[in-house]
Amino acid sequence: MTRTGTGPLSRSELKEWYAVPGGSADTWVRASFITSIDGRATGPDGVSGGLNEGSAGDKAVFEHLRDWADVVVVGAGTIREEGYGPLPGKALAIVSRSGNLPDKVRETGPGDGEVVLIGGHGEEVTPQQVMAALRQRGWRHVVLEGGPRLFSAWVEEGLLDELCVTIRPVLVGGDGPLLLPTTTRLAALTGAASHVLVWDGDLLVRSRLS
Repeated sequence: MTRTGTGPLSRSELKEWYAVPGGSADTWVRASFITSIDGRATGPDGVSGGLNEGSAGDKAVFEHLRDWADVVVVGAGTIREEGYGPLPGKALAIVSRSGNLPDKVRETGPGDGEVVLIGGHGEEVTPQQVMAALRQRGWRHVVLEGGPRLFSAWVEEGLLDELCVTIRPVLVGGDGPLLLPTTTRLAALTGAASHVLVWDGDLLVRSRLS
């Protein structure tokens, strides 16, 4: 049964709404995204910030998922496009074929978490290779933040336990990236909502993918 409710939620309520089965000892892999109702993963400015601006619910859940995570996984293209730097107190794993990363993300300071490059040898990096590298470091709570191409590969390989997505009631149009690229191939409908939360007009959905 899908749980429904309304925000705003307190920090303790968020923890309860986003609790994972099996407790903290088990591996759990989440994707965290925002999308418009026409399926776009970025705003007209080409970055997700143009889409999530003003969404208190998305901000609260985004921060909660990062707090919960052992490591945040991001593709190198998203690192460049979104201007990522090291994450305060949180490990950041960057998936890259080339290994070419901006200086900003390499310059860790006091309080910043570890930045790990996975790949960089000129070859495609598979989701299984990424997960193996994460497990070697003992990271069990994984949040995949993007981009859509990386998300697509993990969905196709069945390595995501759930998708946590904010759906904003806006249209973006244009030819920006879709949450799930049209090249993605799935054998059947994928996903079952475990909760739907309405927060200031936005829909925050947890969908089990495995």
